[in-house]
Amino acid sequence: MKKILLVSYYFTPCTLTPSQRITYWGRNLANFGYRPTIVTREWKEDIKTHADTKLPLGREIRFENHDDFDVYYLPFRPGILDSAYLKWGESRFRPLFYLVRLLDIILVYFSLRFTSFKNFEPFIKGLIKRDQYDFMIISGEPFYLFKIGYSIKKKFGLNWIADYRDDWTTNELQKVKSDGLLRKIIHRVEKLYEKSWVSTTSLIISVSDVYSKRLGDFLKKPTLTIANGFEESILKLPDQKLFDDFTVVYSGTLYPSQDISIILKTLEKSIDSGFPFRLIFLGSGFDIKEVNRLNKIINPKLKPYIEITERMPRDQALNYLQKAHVLLGISYQNLKGIPSSKLYEYIGLRKPVLLCPSDNDIMHYILNDVGLGFFSQDSDSCLNKIMQIRGLYESGEIESIRRHSMSKIGVYSRKGQLLRFKSFLDDYK
Repeated sequence: MKKILLVSYYFTPCTLTPSQRITYWGRNLANFGYRPTIVTREWKEDIKTHADTKLPLGREIRFENHDDFDVYYLPFRPGILDSAYLKWGESRFRPLFYLVRLLDIILVYFSLRFTSFKNFEPFIKGLIKRDQYDFMIISGEPFYLFKIGYSIKKKFGLNWIADYRDDWTTNELQKVKSDGLLRKIIHRVEKLYEKSWVSTTSLIISVSDVYSKRLGDFLKKPTLTIANGFEESILKLPDQKLFDDFTVVYSGTLYPSQDISIILKTLEKSIDSGFPFRLIFLGSGFDIKEVNRLNKIINPKLKPYIEITERMPRDQALNYLQKAHVLLGISYQNLKGIPSSKLYEYIGLRKPVLLCPSDNDIMHYILNDVGLGFFSQDSDSCLNKIMQIRGLYESGEIESIRRHSMSKIGVYSRKGQLLRFKSFLDDYK
């Protein structure tokens, strides 16, 4: 059995979405002949806000030995950037946070000792000196972890794979936000880092073909697309009684590039027509900036029909999704190749998914492929789709759609995607 190092900032018991992909790999790679040793930071389950991820945690290295994998949890102490976020990140002094951000990016060139993962590199070097590994996978973000791959390759010659859950400086969502002078400076410096550090990797993994092409073109490295996928355990969840009121649920963080005005206008029209629905933004309270944005644009007339929840344990969140009549996806303006990680969870639950507005791209394609998608670009068509789905529930036809989707969704499972990864790893040197 080949031994690999799997380096990830996120891993169970962390309940944030980025941990799910790597946790699945860690627990299941042994089924395909690879025993991983995971190096991560200490986590706790009850994370409710972004600030919770920045708080000190753990005093000593914690080791867990499992039948199929090992995990080292390193104590977490916030570096200068996370400390600045805790002080100023969500206050009127936020410009000070960006100044520290600039200092952080300069210091990273010389050392990771001022970051929140300063203990990763010396610990990993110690592991490699004590034991032999066939290769290493480093998952970003934080993308500064890729500097560890660069350093390890230079010192020990150990091949490494860069796993991009999102792309870094080629990320169009980040480019949309890079409109200030300071952001532009940071972006340019990070492009230099990315090109230098990832030059030593032997493979780039990404979550969509569009990302893979962008990264391959920029970094001149081979790429492999491994989607996030959904866990098969979702398929075994017992059915839950639906909410009494017809309910549409959006799961996860909202982003500034997502146009939520259409679904809000749709809700207003549904109230006027006498067929209102409940709209739940599940876990969107995690980001206070987006909560403030929502509260500013929600008409007081709509507030009795809208709920914005904090993050909650995954089993509780899944319960909400199971009880929903419709799951909501929202595209990212005109940006392409962005497969929302929640999309795969939606598919695994085999619920009708309203994509409003549609991206006319990867999310549209996948939902259309599995037969669960309902697509609209404006409030009138959105309301029509919701009424159509209401009719499917009333007639019982919704069960036929769910049964039919079972024959389509397997390729989008985490197991299906890991099998795709295995076929590459078996020939990896």
